[in-house]
Amino acid sequence: MALGFTVGCGDDSDDPQGAAQDATGAGGGASGTGGGATGATSGSGGDASGSAATSGSGATSGSGATSGSGAATSSSAASGTGAGGGEVEETTGFSVRGRFLHDRCGEKVLLRGVNEMVVWLASGTDGLPEFQEIAKTGANTVRIVWLTEKSAAGLDEAITNALSQKLIPIVELHDATGKWELLPSLVDYWTKPEVVAVIKKHEQNLLVNIGNEVGDVVDNAAWEAGYKQAITRMRDAGITVPLVIDASKWGQNIDQLQAVGPALVAHDPNILLSVHMWWTDGSGATITRELQESVALNLPLMVGEFAQHAVYECSQHPFDYKTLLARSVELEVGWLAWSWGAVENGDCQDDGPFDMTTDGTFAGLTGWGREVAVTDPNSIQNTSVRPHSIETGSCR
Repeated sequence: MALGFTVGCGDDSDDPQGAAQDATGAGGGASGTGGGATGATSGSGGDASGSAATSGSGATSGSGATSGSGAATSSSAASGTGAGGGEVEETTGFSVRGRFLHDRCGEKVLLRGVNEMVVWLASGTDGLPEFQEIAKTGANTVRIVWLTEKSAAGLDEAITNALSQKLIPIVELHDATGKWELLPSLVDYWTKPEVVAVIKKHEQNLLVNIGNEVGDVVDNAAWEAGYKQAITRMRDAGITVPLVIDASKWGQNIDQLQAVGPALVAHDPNILLSVHMWWTDGSGATITRELQESVALNLPLMVGEFAQHAVYECSQHPFDYKTLLARSVELEVGWLAWSWGAVENGDCQDDGPFDMTTDGTFAGLTGWGREVAVTDPNSIQNTSVRPHSIETGSCR
């Protein structure tokens, strides 16, 4: 379905998210451009995306990526019944089977978590004590905002600390937010030998989000070709973990995910498709319709970012997050909320802040953030399940 989007206009290198927004395509036109993500108060903040998989059939023998896709066979689904239950062979790490994400032991995992702008934390980029506070919600995942200027050693530390709190780390690169031409530069970072070594070290428990909201207006053919090339380059470098692919139009273009997503899945089944719901039409009817359409297509869809309203004109475009939480349980769709708040968001500070907490602590949860994390019947605390392999380090 065609949607109305908001668009981030800020291209300043010190403001990756783009604090200024215009409304375009508000009438639902397919050409409506995508929405800007939130910026940190320091001027360098940004948004991040999440990941999760939805419904689908269990994996069968040989359902992994074919050799022509560039995906390593070690991350393909093992023979067994997958989501339907039964014996499943242990794999080298997480894998996507149909619509669902599974851990290395074959357990289906529905992602429930939050985004945090770790790369801009005042205390440093190791994610502590923020991961400890996030873990108190019962979340099973955290999406870690990262930059190509940061070291592999720093990346290793952040991933290690997330895992120490029983959180599945999803690492994303933020440099190309809204900038399609920069996608290859993100792959350049991921394929550095020292970065590949970190990914290999944690490949049992890691997901890699290639880039946050890469591109504004990108036609379907270019988007498909660009991501096929990116996926193949990363697989050829030895990266076998599931790869998360954000929609264009600043993460919002679910129409494109529905149109082109099946071709990317055919190219490499071990991917998740992530939509950021910064839509100017955030009604429950629209949320339900788009999720149902994606499930009908058997897409491995996740909601990487959402909050209580859109970025453009803030509270004038409310987002029905309670409907998202409820439908995500019914349709088995994973999601991550934006954002925890240890790094304050720059947008909408005086008109419904995006920050889930007042100070980055569990005790500081407030408003919509507390509902999403704790009190709603479909909140993180009420629906998140940490896989046994993350809790104990071994299969059952």
